[in-house]
Amino acid sequence: MNMTSTAAESDRTDRATTDAAPAAQPRFAVCVTTMNRTGTLSGCLDKLTQCDPPPALIVVSDDSTDPSVRALNEATAAAHPGVAYLIGPKRGVCANRNNAVRHCLAQASPCDYVSFVDDDILVEPDFFATARAHYTSVPAELLDKTILTGGPQSGPHMHQVWPMRLSFACYFARGDVPQCVHINASVFPLQLFASETFDENIFFGTEDAELCLRALRRAYRIELEPGLRAWDTMPGGGVLTGTQTAGLTRYQLCCEAARLYIGVKRYRVIEPNLLRCAAFVCFYFGHMTVYLARHRALSQLVPIVRTSNVWRIRAARLAR
Repeated sequence: MNMTSTAAESDRTDRATTDAAPAAQPRFAVCVTTMNRTGTLSGCLDKLTQCDPPPALIVVSDDSTDPSVRALNEATAAAHPGVAYLIGPKRGVCANRNNAVRHCLAQASPCDYVSFVDDDILVEPDFFATARAHYTSVPAELLDKTILTGGPQSGPHMHQVWPMRLSFACYFARGDVPQCVHINASVFPLQLFASETFDENIFFGTEDAELCLRALRRAYRIELEPGLRAWDTMPGGGVLTGTQTAGLTRYQLCCEAARLYIGVKRYRVIEPNLLRCAAFVCFYFGHMTVYLARHRALSQLVPIVRTSNVWRIRAARLAR
């Protein structure tokens, strides 16, 4: 009788442990940003909802200016159960991502981690299973401080994962220790965004690298995970590439403006060093003058500086 009772109690304990296990697993949120196109969002959401396990929360933030496009995108989101649709702030990709991640933070039971996916990105079915497996190997005290990144989503080195950093001139380069992420194949602790957000002075371009610089100063760390795979279905086909003025596309202008802003902020605020800041500014304008002259686009120097918002950088010390 005693043996039977012990066996039954053991069986109940095993079942309770099994039943509790899924609740103990980390929960993932996804912020999908879209603007002025409808042809790719449905496929993006299809892939996300087909993941095993699926994300606990998907938020679409739509920066589209055309009401008919927004209506179609809202209907697309509604066709995928559990997907939240938000109208974006229309102030650039950083503001759009912040709009989505604030919704994630506002949930009664927030997720543990969050990924940022553009509307033309297709994630692999095991994306979140891979992230979950990786986090099981991370020491418990570092779980809330660990960012994961996979490889690029297009190009000749697609999904080849190596450490990336920002060079002195604020270009992406290989490094010894990861300091940057591939934004569409990455996972962040959601709590990071309770204190840090994408810098909305950056309209577009390298904004994720600037966020990572600040995260590293807050003792976050970036780990490589080759299994985090996503596919860019429209490389080089963003909505900013279709507009060209005086030799530069809107995409190129925004990227160069962002590089100026990030470089000055990096050496003035994030990693304060006045000599490096002065050297960067001299290098930037010398290099940019030559670059624009070769492209017969010198007239774009002033619009680049104006778009950079560099005068909005605060010289206050970075909060620790």
